[in-house]
Amino acid sequence: MSHPASNTSLSLSARLLCYLGPPSAILLTSIASPPTGLLSSLAFLPTAFLYKKWRESNRKDPSGRGELEPMIWTYTATCTLGITSVALIQMGIAKAASALIFGSGSVMNKDFWTEFGRSTIDGLTGEVLTRRAHLASSWQNWVFNGALMFVAAGLGEETLKYLPIAYARRRGMPEERQKRKRAYVDYALAGALGFGLVENIGCLYAACEPKLEAWPKLVLTLFERVIVGQIGHISMAALTALRAIRRDYYGDPLSWWGVVGPAVLYHGTFDYVALSASALEGNVGWIHPSGLRIMAPMLGLCIGLVASSVWQVRQEWNEIEDRDRIIRSSEDESSEK
Repeated sequence: MSHPASNTSLSLSARLLCYLGPPSAILLTSIASPPTGLLSSLAFLPTAFLYKKWRESNRKDPSGRGELEPMIWTYTATCTLGITSVALIQMGIAKAASALIFGSGSVMNKDFWTEFGRSTIDGLTGEVLTRRAHLASSWQNWVFNGALMFVAAGLGEETLKYLPIAYARRRGMPEERQKRKRAYVDYALAGALGFGLVENIGCLYAACEPKLEAWPKLVLTLFERVIVGQIGHISMAALTALRAIRRDYYGDPLSWWGVVGPAVLYHGTFDYVALSASALEGNVGWIHPSGLRIMAPMLGLCIGLVASSVWQVRQEWNEIEDRDRIIRSSEDESSEK
C-alpha cells in the first residue's frame, strides 16, 4: 500500500483556498472584463506546471523540499498583500523621484504625470504627441525611468520575493531546517508565481481594454507576459534562493545584496529596456512599441536577459549539486574508515 509523501498535508482552509481561489479570481476578472476573464485561466498555467514539478521532486526526497501549505499561503499573501504593499511603495518612490528630477510643482512635472498615466495614444492631437515626444526624449525621463525600474521595480519586487526565504530561514526547529536544503527555492518560487499571476492578469486586461485588441497583439502579450515575463520572475526568484542556500547551508560569505543583487540587476535592466523602447517611440511611461524597428531589438534584449538569468540559475544549481556530491563522498569515506 502506498503512502502519501510528506509535506503535502493541508488544513481545511488551505484546501478551500485551492478549490475556490482560482475560480473566484477568474469570475471576478470576468465581471470586470469578459475578454480578460476568458484569457485569465492561462495566467495559472505556470503555477500548475511548477506544482507538478514540485510533486515529482517531493516524491523523490521530501525531506529536502518545502511544505505545501506554507507555499500556498506564501503564494496567496504575495498576490494580495505583498503586491499591494510593493505597488504603494513604488508609487511613493516614483512621486519622490519625479519631484527631485522634474521639480516639485513644476509644469514639467505635472505634464509628465498627465502623459505617464495614458495607456493609449489613440485620438491624441499632433500637439499632444509632440509634447509627449519632447518629454520622452528629455534626460529627466531617462533618469526617472532608471530610478523607477532599478529601485522601485527591481529592488522592490525582488525584495518581496526574498521575504519567503527570510520566513523559511526561521521556520521549524534548527535540525529540521538543516535537512531542507532546497526549501528556499520552493518558497521563493511560490512568491514569484503569486506576483506574476496578478501582473499577468493586469497586462492581459490592459491589452483587452478599453477595446478588444486584434488577436496578433493579444498573442504577443501572452508570449511576452505569460512566457517571457513569467520565466523571468521565476528564474530571478530561483537565483536569489540558490544564492541564499549557498550562504546559509554552505557558508559562502554573501551579504544580503550578494544574495539579492543579481536578480535586482536582471529585473531592473529588463524593465529599463522595455521603457527605453517606449521612450524611443516618443512615449512617456509604458506604451507597447508598434514599430518593428524598435520592437524587435526590445524583445531580443529582454529574451536575452531572461536567458542569461536562466543560465546563471543552472550554473548555481550545478554548483550546489556538485558540493552535495562531494559532501556525500566524504561522508561515505568516513563511514568506511
